[in-house]
Amino acid sequence: MCRLFGIVADKKVDPGYYFFDADVPFKDFMEREINRGPHNSGWGIGWFDKGKWNIFKEGKDNITKYDFSKIRSIKSEMLVIHLRHASVGGESTKNTHPFVYGKWIFAHNGSIKREEIIKHLNSDFKRKLKGDTDSEVYFMLIMQYFEESKDIVGAIKKTVEVIRGIEHKGINFLLSDGEKMYAFRDFSQEVKHLEDYYCLHYMHKGDEIIISSDPLTKNGEWKAVKVGELVCFDKKLNVESVKLRKEDLKRQDN
Repeated sequence: MCRLFGIVADKKVDPGYYFFDADVPFKDFMEREINRGPHNSGWGIGWFDKGKWNIFKEGKDNITKYDFSKIRSIKSEMLVIHLRHASVGGESTKNTHPFVYGKWIFAHNGSIKREEIIKHLNSDFKRKLKGDTDSEVYFMLIMQYFEESKDIVGAIKKTVEVIRGIEHKGINFLLSDGEKMYAFRDFSQEVKHLEDYYCLHYMHKGDEIIISSDPLTKNGEWKAVKVGELVCFDKKLNVESVKLRKEDLKRQDN
């Protein structure tokens, strides 16, 4: 269970204000008891530059204090930050988000029964796993279906349908190929009482769109991603939405 943050912009921007200085700085979710915190099992940032994802992340396996200074030197049109509250897998760097595969980056908030979802990975994608989390398996399953179909929205829909058939809690994520960013929100009825925790919001401000699990400013028109909604953002700041409701997925199979 974690906190997600992303920026999509039409020019290079830095995340410093929202991470350090906003009304509710994103870094505060690391330690404060906000929405079932703290989220200090690891953290990471991924930023897109010169056609590839760059990653900096830290777990608790080899450090005593996280180094957030890296954030102040980063500017990008597309970036993802993740604060981890470990539920599956240890607090090591290999289990810290975001994860990268090819041109894709992924960060997750929630939990899925790993021993069930991993059954849906083929042997090739199982070999690609580097850590012990359910989140990395979730990502690899999307990538497996994407490589089969070359349709990312279709791959997400297929993965969500699989997960809805096994034990899970939250399956919120941010996913990007450096050109578009996808934000998805959903959770099981088992954690319906934690609906405010499995949240996801976005705000269009000036030349950028800010995406965050929780609103970070008191002012601004933050919009909540609806349960079962997949929202796509591009660098021209266009926003498109697809509803991944259970009944819609069933109709597609008929």
